[in-house]
Amino acid sequence: MGHWSEGLVDDAAKMIGGSPDRRRLRDTLARVGREIDVLAGRSFQPLRRATSVIDSNGLPFVDVPDLQVGSMESGAGAWEVPDPVNGELAAVLQVAPLASPVPNAARAADALWIAGQLVAGASEAGRLSADYVLHWLGTSVDHEQRKDLFRHIMNPAVRFYVPVLGVSVNGWWFQISRRLIWVTNETEDDGRLIELLLEKATTGEEASPLAAVEAILIAVPMTRHPADWAFTARIWPEQVQVPTDRPWRRLAKAIHGHGIPTITVDPVSTSYEIACQTVLKGYWHGYISGDEPALANAVAMAYPRQVDRIQRETRAPDRASAAATLLEQLIHPGFDPARGAEATRRYVRRKASIAVMEYRKGEAPERYPWTRVGISERRYYKLLPLFAQKVNGRYDYDYDDVVARMKAHLDHVDKARTVRAVALEVLRSHGFGEEAARKWLQRHPPEEAVSAWPRGRRP
Repeated sequence: MGHWSEGLVDDAAKMIGGSPDRRRLRDTLARVGREIDVLAGRSFQPLRRATSVIDSNGLPFVDVPDLQVGSMESGAGAWEVPDPVNGELAAVLQVAPLASPVPNAARAADALWIAGQLVAGASEAGRLSADYVLHWLGTSVDHEQRKDLFRHIMNPAVRFYVPVLGVSVNGWWFQISRRLIWVTNETEDDGRLIELLLEKATTGEEASPLAAVEAILIAVPMTRHPADWAFTARIWPEQVQVPTDRPWRRLAKAIHGHGIPTITVDPVSTSYEIACQTVLKGYWHGYISGDEPALANAVAMAYPRQVDRIQRETRAPDRASAAATLLEQLIHPGFDPARGAEATRRYVRRKASIAVMEYRKGEAPERYPWTRVGISERRYYKLLPLFAQKVNGRYDYDYDDVVARMKAHLDHVDKARTVRAVALEVLRSHGFGEEAARKWLQRHPPEEAVSAWPRGRRP
């Protein structure tokens, strides 16, 4: 089977029109399609049967490719955990029973807040790095067993996981793991990022094909066996390099609707920022609802300076109200994970400024020239080049003068539009068709419509 994007060639050719180069179009669609796979963390493969050997190294859950719920053979000793958003698929597989299910667990939003802080702790301790994976291999596998282990991993059917973290908190199980793979030309591209673990092989100059897939976070409530709910997210460190020249606003809805959440971390990120990002990703991808109090609380704790500014500038009654105002700005389209954690912080700062600006516009509309003219801000700035020139990249002009001239211009446009509408009505009453009347107005002044008649119709 080829890549799923190849099926779009005919549709794309019809949209473009003419006779586009099919080979070039197919290559472009394949490149864009694989970028979408990386952002979504999925390969969107057609249904097929596959055999997998799971080696979780003590973890009770593992991430799997898009597994169709109900497709596993009975008695396999593993259980699919249906995805809470798309119940037909499972991104998590339970491979060991829970030791003792608990009667109650924290709400999902609160659990995601905890999960984000655990990710922050693992990142700060260096456990998300390739060095940690190598350290684990060095301490968990004897030197004599490593060749057998590598041969084991070379089998594409084997899914071998390195445990990074596993802990239970407030009735939830949280774990982070990285899967080892042996990269070859036959390695299936499932939309996940990989990191080579050894720059140089021990016997040559070429890089060793041993690699680790991006770290995966899994959070599962421990109230039922087998588990019936699971949240999974990819963790991207600062070193991730993927194309960023795509329009995220157009991709966000598709990624949030069909992709796996992605959490971005860097050394500057605070634990609260990463926890807030995890909660927001859970909301954007549909794992929690928008009325969860944890959403506004997470924003208030992660971005105190921005929330304080909004509370001060908008005279909000309390921090919760100010955090809710900022949260309204953060709902969509969300963060582009390819731009990293620093872009996330810039995004929040910008949205806080927008929230303050919108409040000022609503409180004192007379301060703004577009409200004095009676048009939208967007239309005002589209018309502004007609009345002012930029100096050093900025418009420098007298507000009162521009407002007066712009009002006169708009009055003239409205008057001309009214005269044209009246002229069209007169022409239609004289027997002109709709299209003929419009063509006549393109060649004659509207004032002449009173004496205009179709050929042979003049009274």
